[in-house]
Amino acid sequence: MLRHVSSERLPTKHVTLSLKKTTRRWLGPRLGTEAVQCVRSFVLDRVGTAVTIALDHKDPPGEPVRPIGSFSVIKGLHHAGLSVANLEAAMAFYQSAQAFELISRFAVPDRTDLRVMMGVANSQCEIALLRGPTGFLELFEFAFPTPSHGRPNVFEAGLRHICIQAVDGNQLYDDLVSAGAKSHARPSGLGTGNLYCYVRDPEDNILELEGLPYAEGVESPPWFAHVALVTPDIKRLSDFYAEVTGAPVHASGHFGPNRKYDVVAGLDDIVFDGAWVKAGPLTLEFWQYHQPPTLSKPKADASGLGWSHFALEVDDLDADYHRLMAAGVAFHSPPMSNGAVRFVYGRDPDGNVFELLQVLPGHEHLSLDWVSGKDLPAQIDQLVAHYYRSRNNTGVGG
Repeated sequence: MLRHVSSERLPTKHVTLSLKKTTRRWLGPRLGTEAVQCVRSFVLDRVGTAVTIALDHKDPPGEPVRPIGSFSVIKGLHHAGLSVANLEAAMAFYQSAQAFELISRFAVPDRTDLRVMMGVANSQCEIALLRGPTGFLELFEFAFPTPSHGRPNVFEAGLRHICIQAVDGNQLYDDLVSAGAKSHARPSGLGTGNLYCYVRDPEDNILELEGLPYAEGVESPPWFAHVALVTPDIKRLSDFYAEVTGAPVHASGHFGPNRKYDVVAGLDDIVFDGAWVKAGPLTLEFWQYHQPPTLSKPKADASGLGWSHFALEVDDLDADYHRLMAAGVAFHSPPMSNGAVRFVYGRDPDGNVFELLQVLPGHEHLSLDWVSGKDLPAQIDQLVAHYYRSRNNTGVGG
């Protein structure tokens, strides 16, 4: 409908939209990822300025008021950050299955403001930014990394893995093993239609690989699908990121004991809870293990070897920064710019590092708006829905 409105730009500096009473519960989170994106994109295109979405509605009786106010749109999960000991080797590995390609490589000096922002003792590092069909991977080689605490376990608290999906999960597995990945089991099914396995890169960082056989018609190299955080308190952490993203916890469950899960995890008799929050097109995944138990850990250090942080791209960094500051979220410092993006690092309740970033004009190639497969997650969601409808109709599982 909006396409038929005049394309003439309006002489307006700021727009406030008042969305009146609605019967939809928890209007705010849903608007944050869908309707607000549509409205804001239209206004930005016509006006070329920021837009405030003002909500005027009443919550259902007995439900607390959910503060919305003025907020930006979380465009999505932009990148995962990985601190490595050997940048050249890591670049080669992560480009081996065509899931990512190098688009930028640069050095970062040791400066006081960068130390504070990144939460490290020495910020000197070299960074390689890799882009995939749906998002980015940021590889860091710090000059003075925090020593590793050994091989991470899948049930340990922290940013534990990222997921790469492909139509042919077995081919993805073979390609990465040929490139140096270590494995305890080939991809296998859990009854969802997908094939799953965990592998480790040459530096022992965990990757989840998923094959989607029902997406046979999709023509894409492997793609980044989610980051997974393991936590001692899954409700607290998933609720926190629901507030950050403006999207609700859309699924959760209790799993195990089941030999199928043991095979994927490489452990015996595991029992765990899971939850999922959408971060734009991609997903934040949460796990809390009960057997073996996930225990609390000290604050993560961004220079420590392993998965160090993840970033969410936003439309209006200042709006989100102030919104989250008002909600009590801890940030390392106010936002800063490197000339291509404005960014800020914060901490979640578990002490994990997350980043908010806004791409600056002239550097749009760094935005999720410009990735080649930006419509791919929606296509996959449709195929998943079709698969489950077909399975329910036939009574055949996968």
